[in-house]
Amino acid sequence: MFSLDQKKSSKQSFQSPANKVSWYYRNIVFVSVFFAVISTCIYGIYSLKFTLITSNLSRSSQSFHPTSIPWLTNKADCEHNLSRVWREGHCWDYEHDPSF
Repeated sequence: MFSLDQKKSSKQSFQSPANKVSWYYRNIVFVSVFFAVISTCIYGIYSLKFTLITSNLSRSSQSFHPTSIPWLTNKADCEHNLSRVWREGHCWDYEHDPSF
């Protein structure tokens, strides 16, 4: 039995450094792939957010929405500016920027 124990221990010591080296390289590959995937996801999320923000800004700057101007109470004062229209007893300005 003594000889069997020696063979087992020598076998285990022989496999141990190879397993440690293999484990080390597998961890390096795993961590590298993990960071590559995370970096790609972060890049995709921020580029999508940037695209959505810039498209919303360009869309809102190109479109104007009508709004009534409450302090102009008669047609003459309202239509003094060419972009305003008197309708239904209110002065409507069609150059109102929604980000205002």
